[in-house]
Amino acid sequence: MRLVLPAFAPPALAILVSLTACKPSPPPQRPEGIDPTFEGSEDERRTMAVEAAMIAANPGLALRNGRELTIFHKNEAVTTYTNDPKGCQRYFLTGVVKLRGKDGELYPVAGVTCHFANSENTYLVLPNSDKYVVREEASASPDGRILASGFDRADNTQGMLTLVQWPHIHDVVLFPAHCTSMAWQDESHFTATCWHNEGPNSSNPYDSFANYFAARIEKDTAGKWQMQGTQWLDRDTLKPKAVTKPLYHFTAAPPPEPRFDRTT
Repeated sequence: MRLVLPAFAPPALAILVSLTACKPSPPPQRPEGIDPTFEGSEDERRTMAVEAAMIAANPGLALRNGRELTIFHKNEAVTTYTNDPKGCQRYFLTGVVKLRGKDGELYPVAGVTCHFANSENTYLVLPNSDKYVVREEASASPDGRILASGFDRADNTQGMLTLVQWPHIHDVVLFPAHCTSMAWQDESHFTATCWHNEGPNSSNPYDSFANYFAARIEKDTAGKWQMQGTQWLDRDTLKPKAVTKPLYHFTAAPPPEPRFDRTT
């Protein structure tokens, strides 16, 4: 670009005008709800490809329209999530489980992840638009009557596996172990990769003495859920590991009753 100055322009003015003309334009404002570290990244491309594949595989469950994600149930819109820079910067369809409703019908349920700052929340969107929070991977039994989901924490909670008798979402039992890679063999038996925390690290509440193991989880003849370790695993590679101590065995139990402090 050629810059033409008036013939009477003093040298200082010429320098000022030249610097102004060469100053780069400010970058364009990003649309609301966009995370600059995510937008345009390979992670975004993978995430959107997974979402597109889930939408294609479950016709009528969800619709993506730019910054909006709409969830449907029986061809009726349940709710629409819109990216919000002051709330969930991004919403994604990240999973689909098939559960059996009160009417006895098996129906797909959308798992939506809300990404904000450096955190994420994932929940199942129920037909009445309520949200059922799942901490980690969620997996449903083949008959759609049991929902299993893990809670991956290495502090005092020690991680846990939750089993819910769907659709009675308050009928819950817990195992003191977090599990992933759940594979159901039938409605009362599945396998998983799990870890159990032997106790928090007193010098670091976000670290723990966790042991990893392969497990078989099944309902016994008395109707109680049992978790039996079948193989110790290396915590980094998840390959079989030789350990001399006995493998874990846990019986699922209801959540502890809430405790209230009494004041006088």
